[in-house]
Amino acid sequence: MYQKEFQITNNISNNSFSFSKRKNPTINVPKIIDGEIDDVKIGNKIVFEDFNENGELKSCVGLKNFVRTVHPITKKPIIIVDNHNHVFYFWYEARKNGVISDGATLIHIDQHKDMRKPESDIDIPISEGDIDKCRMQELEYIFKYTNSVLNVGNYIPPAIEEGLIGEVISITSETEIISAKHEARGTKHDIILNIDLDFWAPEMNYIDNKLKTDITKKWMEKADLITIATSPFFIDQELALKVLKELLI
Repeated sequence: MYQKEFQITNNISNNSFSFSKRKNPTINVPKIIDGEIDDVKIGNKIVFEDFNENGELKSCVGLKNFVRTVHPITKKPIIIVDNHNHVFYFWYEARKNGVISDGATLIHIDQHKDMRKPESDIDIPISEGDIDKCRMQELEYIFKYTNSVLNVGNYIPPAIEEGLIGEVISITSETEIISAKHEARGTKHDIILNIDLDFWAPEMNYIDNKLKTDITKKWMEKADLITIATSPFFIDQELALKVLKELLI
Protein backbone atom coordinates (compact mmCIF):
# COMPACT_ATOMS: atom_id res chain seq x y z
CA MET A 1 0.00 0.00 0.00
CA TYR A 2 1.08 3.58 -0.78
CA GLN A 3 3.57 2.19 -3.32
CA LYS A 4 1.99 4.44 -5.95
CA GLU A 5 0.43 7.86 -5.71
CA PHE A 6 -3.29 8.04 -6.38
CA GLN A 7 -6.14 10.51 -6.57
CA ILE A 8 -9.36 10.73 -4.58
CA THR A 9 -12.23 12.10 -6.64
CA ASN A 10 -15.24 10.90 -4.64
CA ASN A 11 -16.92 12.57 -1.68
CA ILE A 12 -14.83 10.64 0.85
CA SER A 13 -11.93 11.12 3.26
CA ASN A 14 -10.17 14.49 3.00
CA ASN A 15 -11.86 15.19 -0.32
CA SER A 16 -15.23 15.48 1.44
CA PHE A 17 -14.48 18.93 2.87
CA SER A 18 -16.78 21.38 1.03
CA PHE A 19 -17.08 18.76 -1.71
CA SER A 20 -20.23 20.20 -3.29
CA LYS A 21 -18.84 23.75 -3.30
CA ARG A 22 -15.54 23.00 -5.01
CA LYS A 23 -15.08 22.79 -8.76
CA ASN A 24 -13.84 19.35 -9.89
CA PRO A 25 -12.90 18.28 -6.34
CA THR A 26 -9.83 16.04 -6.51
CA ILE A 27 -6.92 15.53 -4.16
CA ASN A 28 -3.67 13.64 -4.57
CA VAL A 29 -2.17 11.11 -2.18
CA PRO A 30 1.61 10.67 -2.61
CA LYS A 31 3.47 7.38 -2.61
CA ILE A 32 5.90 6.48 0.17
CA ILE A 33 9.66 6.13 -0.29
CA ASP A 34 12.51 5.05 1.96
CA GLY A 35 14.85 7.95 2.52
CA GLU A 36 16.40 10.63 4.69
CA ILE A 37 15.03 13.90 6.02
CA ASP A 38 16.44 15.70 2.98
CA ASP A 39 14.13 13.56 0.85
CA VAL A 40 11.08 15.21 2.43
CA LYS A 41 10.20 17.75 -0.25
CA ILE A 42 7.19 19.81 -1.25
CA GLY A 43 5.43 18.50 -4.32
CA ASN A 44 3.25 20.27 -6.88
CA LYS A 45 -0.11 18.54 -6.49
CA ILE A 46 -3.10 19.51 -4.37
CA VAL A 47 -3.56 17.19 -1.38
CA PHE A 48 -6.15 19.20 0.57
CA GLU A 49 -8.69 21.83 -0.42
CA ASP A 50 -11.24 23.70 1.63
CA PHE A 51 -12.51 27.20 2.35
CA ASN A 52 -10.70 29.20 5.02
CA GLU A 53 -12.28 31.40 7.70
CA ASN A 54 -12.55 34.25 5.17
CA GLY A 55 -14.57 32.13 2.76
CA GLU A 56 -11.68 31.82 0.31
CA LEU A 57 -10.87 28.51 -1.32
CA LYS A 58 -7.48 27.31 -0.12
CA SER A 59 -5.87 24.73 -2.40
CA CYS A 60 -2.94 23.16 -0.57
CA VAL A 61 0.04 21.49 -2.17
CA GLY A 62 1.50 18.72 -0.02
CA LEU A 63 4.56 16.48 -0.07
CA LYS A 64 6.16 15.09 -3.20
CA ASN A 65 6.43 11.75 -1.40
CA PHE A 66 5.70 10.36 2.02
CA VAL A 67 9.01 9.34 3.59
CA ARG A 68 9.95 6.38 5.74
CA THR A 69 13.13 6.96 7.71
CA VAL A 70 14.65 6.41 11.17
CA HIS A 71 15.52 8.57 14.15
CA PRO A 72 19.19 9.64 13.93
CA ILE A 73 19.96 8.45 17.48
CA THR A 74 17.55 5.65 18.38
CA LYS A 75 17.11 4.31 14.84
CA LYS A 76 13.41 3.83 15.63
CA PRO A 77 11.06 4.24 12.63
CA ILE A 78 9.71 7.60 11.53
CA ILE A 79 6.92 8.04 8.99
CA ILE A 80 6.34 11.50 7.48
CA VAL A 81 3.08 12.30 5.66
CA ASP A 82 1.18 15.45 4.74
CA ASN A 83 -2.47 14.89 5.81
CA HIS A 84 -2.53 13.45 9.30
CA ASN A 85 -5.04 10.62 8.85
CA HIS A 86 -2.52 8.63 6.81
CA VAL A 87 -0.56 7.82 9.98
CA PHE A 88 -3.44 5.51 10.95
CA TYR A 89 -2.36 3.01 8.31
CA PHE A 90 1.27 3.16 9.39
CA TRP A 91 0.35 2.50 13.04
CA TYR A 92 -1.20 -0.78 11.92
CA GLU A 93 1.73 -1.57 9.68
CA ALA A 94 4.03 -1.04 12.70
CA ARG A 95 1.87 -3.39 14.77
CA LYS A 96 2.04 -6.04 12.05
CA ASN A 97 5.85 -5.73 11.99
CA GLY A 98 6.20 -5.97 15.77
CA VAL A 99 7.34 -2.37 16.26
CA ILE A 100 4.46 -1.64 18.66
CA SER A 101 1.94 -3.74 20.54
CA ASP A 102 -1.74 -3.19 21.32
CA GLY A 103 -2.47 -0.65 24.04
CA ALA A 104 0.30 1.72 22.99
CA THR A 105 0.44 5.16 24.58
CA LEU A 106 -0.20 7.89 22.03
CA ILE A 107 1.50 11.21 22.67
CA HIS A 108 -0.33 13.56 20.34
CA ILE A 109 1.30 16.95 19.68
CA ASP A 110 -1.04 19.05 17.58
CA GLN A 111 -3.10 22.23 17.34
CA HIS A 112 -6.12 19.96 17.19
CA LYS A 113 -7.36 16.96 19.15
CA ASP A 114 -8.24 14.92 16.02
CA MET A 115 -10.86 13.09 18.09
CA ARG A 116 -14.01 13.39 15.99
CA LYS A 117 -15.88 10.15 15.49
CA PRO A 118 -15.83 8.78 11.92
CA GLU A 119 -19.11 8.14 10.13
CA SER A 120 -18.32 4.42 9.91
CA ASP A 121 -16.83 2.28 12.67
CA ILE A 122 -13.75 0.21 12.06
CA ASP A 123 -14.59 -3.45 11.47
CA ILE A 124 -11.49 -5.40 10.54
CA PRO A 125 -12.54 -8.67 8.87
CA ILE A 126 -11.47 -11.84 10.64
CA SER A 127 -9.62 -14.17 8.28
CA GLU A 128 -8.45 -17.74 8.70
CA GLY A 129 -5.48 -19.51 7.23
CA ASP A 130 -1.91 -18.39 6.61
CA ILE A 131 -0.99 -15.74 9.20
CA ASP A 132 0.99 -13.58 6.75
CA LYS A 133 -1.89 -13.63 4.28
CA CYS A 134 -4.31 -12.65 7.06
CA ARG A 135 -2.11 -9.75 8.09
CA MET A 136 -1.91 -8.48 4.53
CA GLN A 137 -5.70 -8.66 4.23
CA GLU A 138 -5.97 -6.66 7.44
CA LEU A 139 -3.61 -4.00 6.09
CA GLU A 140 -5.57 -3.83 2.84
CA TYR A 141 -8.72 -3.13 4.86
CA ILE A 142 -6.92 -0.51 6.97
CA PHE A 143 -5.61 1.19 3.82
CA LYS A 144 -9.11 1.44 2.36
CA TYR A 145 -10.57 2.64 5.65
CA THR A 146 -7.85 5.30 5.98
CA ASN A 147 -8.50 6.68 2.51
CA SER A 148 -12.27 6.42 2.36
CA VAL A 149 -13.65 6.94 5.87
CA LEU A 150 -10.95 8.78 7.81
CA ASN A 151 -9.89 12.40 7.48
CA VAL A 152 -7.51 14.74 9.28
CA GLY A 153 -9.85 15.21 12.23
CA ASN A 154 -11.17 11.74 13.07
CA TYR A 155 -8.46 9.09 12.84
CA ILE A 156 -7.60 8.58 16.55
CA PRO A 157 -10.95 7.24 17.93
CA PRO A 158 -11.02 4.08 15.76
CA ALA A 159 -7.49 3.17 16.88
CA ILE A 160 -8.69 3.46 20.48
CA GLU A 161 -11.84 1.48 19.73
CA GLU A 162 -9.86 -1.31 18.10
CA GLY A 163 -7.37 -1.47 20.99
CA LEU A 164 -4.24 -0.39 19.18
CA ILE A 165 -4.15 2.80 21.27
CA GLY A 166 -4.59 2.72 25.03
CA GLU A 167 -3.88 6.04 26.73
CA VAL A 168 -3.88 9.28 24.76
CA ILE A 169 -1.76 12.16 26.04
CA SER A 170 -3.01 15.11 24.01
CA ILE A 171 -0.81 18.21 23.85
CA THR A 172 -2.42 21.31 22.42
CA SER A 173 -1.34 23.95 24.96
CA GLU A 174 1.63 25.14 27.00
CA THR A 175 0.24 23.60 30.18
CA GLU A 176 -0.22 20.24 28.49
CA ILE A 177 3.24 20.17 26.95
CA ILE A 178 4.88 20.71 30.33
CA SER A 179 2.74 18.26 32.29
CA ALA A 180 2.92 15.54 29.63
CA LYS A 181 6.72 15.57 29.88
CA HIS A 182 6.42 13.76 33.20
CA GLU A 183 3.58 11.47 32.11
CA ALA A 184 5.60 10.19 29.16
CA ARG A 185 8.49 9.23 31.43
CA GLY A 186 6.28 6.92 33.47
CA THR A 187 4.44 4.96 30.79
CA LYS A 188 5.01 1.20 30.71
CA HIS A 189 3.57 0.77 27.24
CA ASP A 190 5.00 1.26 23.79
CA ILE A 191 5.00 4.92 22.80
CA ILE A 192 3.73 6.35 19.53
CA LEU A 193 4.78 9.97 19.23
CA ASN A 194 2.36 11.59 16.81
CA ILE A 195 3.46 15.09 15.76
CA ASP A 196 1.56 17.62 13.71
CA LEU A 197 3.93 20.35 12.58
CA ASP A 198 1.06 22.85 12.74
CA PHE A 199 1.91 23.02 16.46
CA TRP A 200 4.67 25.38 15.25
CA ALA A 201 2.34 27.52 13.08
CA PRO A 202 2.40 31.29 13.80
CA GLU A 203 -0.87 31.20 15.77
CA MET A 204 0.83 28.82 18.23
CA ASN A 205 3.72 31.20 18.92
CA TYR A 206 2.26 32.03 22.33
CA ILE A 207 4.07 28.83 23.35
CA ASP A 208 7.83 29.26 23.31
CA ASN A 209 9.19 27.53 20.20
CA LYS A 210 12.37 26.38 21.93
CA LEU A 211 10.32 24.80 24.69
CA LYS A 212 8.18 22.95 22.13
CA THR A 213 11.17 21.78 20.15
CA ASP A 214 13.34 20.74 23.10
CA ILE A 215 10.62 18.71 24.82
CA THR A 216 9.48 17.12 21.56
CA LYS A 217 13.05 16.06 20.77
CA LYS A 218 13.32 14.37 24.17
CA TRP A 219 10.10 12.46 23.52
CA MET A 220 11.37 11.44 20.12
CA GLU A 221 14.24 9.64 21.84
CA LYS A 222 11.74 7.70 24.01
CA ALA A 223 9.30 6.76 21.25
CA ASP A 224 9.03 3.34 19.64
CA LEU A 225 7.34 4.85 16.58
CA ILE A 226 7.22 8.46 15.39
CA THR A 227 4.60 9.69 12.95
CA ILE A 228 4.74 13.24 11.63
CA ALA A 229 2.27 15.25 9.52
CA THR A 230 3.15 18.44 7.66
CA SER A 231 -0.55 19.50 7.52
CA PRO A 232 -0.55 21.81 4.49
CA PHE A 233 -3.95 23.36 5.28
CA PHE A 234 -2.74 24.53 8.69
CA ILE A 235 0.91 25.52 8.25
CA ASP A 236 3.06 26.84 5.40
CA GLN A 237 4.98 23.86 4.10
CA GLU A 238 8.33 25.64 3.92
CA LEU A 239 7.98 26.45 7.61
CA ALA A 240 6.89 22.88 8.34
CA LEU A 241 10.01 21.45 6.70
CA LYS A 242 12.20 23.92 8.61
CA VAL A 243 10.70 22.73 11.90
CA LEU A 244 11.05 19.10 10.81
CA LYS A 245 14.78 19.52 10.28
CA GLU A 246 15.17 21.30 13.62
CA LEU A 247 13.52 18.35 15.35
CA LEU A 248 15.85 15.86 13.73
CA ILE A 249 19.18 17.64 14.09
